[in-house]
Amino acid sequence: MKGRFVSGIVTGSLIGATAGMLAMTRMSPRRRRKMMRVGKRIASTVVSNIGLF
Repeated sequence: MKGRFVSGIVTGSLIGATAGMLAMTRMSPRRRRKMMRVGKRIASTVVSNIGLF
């Protein structure tokens, strides 16, 4: 059960990262910089909350 859960998370994150990169290539540079800042903030929040799992 736990192995399937982890593999689902990994697969979902890979799909999300691919879709995110595709969207980033179609954005204007200013919007891209803003999204990078938001992404860094989200990533730091996720890393700090990993202890919950």
